[in-house]
Amino acid sequence: MLSKSISPVLIGAIIILPPLSLSAYIAWPYYQAQQQEIIMPPSTYTELSFPGVDTQKLPIQATKLALVSSVKNRSNTTEAPLVLEPETKMPVKNKSMEEPDDFNVNELDLSGLSPELAARFESILNDPENDYVESEVEESSDTYSGVIALDKNAAQFIGRLPAMNFQTHNYTSKPSRRWVKVNGTEVNIGGHITSNISLLEINPRNVVVEFKGQKIEIPALYEWKG
Repeated sequence: MLSKSISPVLIGAIIILPPLSLSAYIAWPYYQAQQQEIIMPPSTYTELSFPGVDTQKLPIQATKLALVSSVKNRSNTTEAPLVLEPETKMPVKNKSMEEPDDFNVNELDLSGLSPELAARFESILNDPENDYVESEVEESSDTYSGVIALDKNAAQFIGRLPAMNFQTHNYTSKPSRRWVKVNGTEVNIGGHITSNISLLEINPRNVVVEFKGQKIEIPALYEWKG
């Protein structure tokens, strides 16, 4: 009976003891390591003395005093006063209030200008009501029905069309004031250059004449030698 009751205890002890022994075997080195004292070797070092620093204040106040003294000395120095005189203005005459002097355009020397510029200058002087030349778009020869450009079709007029030397081209915004000087004679619109050549139009850059029923466009200041 006793052997039967003890056998389970022995069996349990046999089962439990091996794991306990293994755990104790593993934990024993850690336990010994904790029990050992860690002895640190003595540290050696050398103490060095910190160099002394001599601090001084910046001479800011002294600089301020020097600047103040310099300003006072300058203020005490006698300087010549700056005198501002009123600006002298020349009286400007209003040209619109003055009566224009009578003068002759022919007395002006326009030899230094080109013929075209001289003609425009004369036209402005002769027409004080219009101080500018109205800008117009020059119509091409194609817009005129049956108008032939002389400079492009000179061959068909050689020996037929009389010689013409356009010396002055005067164009203004008013057709009644337009004129050209050709062969030494001033001719207005509607006038005759020769017995068989009449002046039909004066445009900004050309004139249109009629010769034996044909309308011919001639450039301004053009010389046709016949």
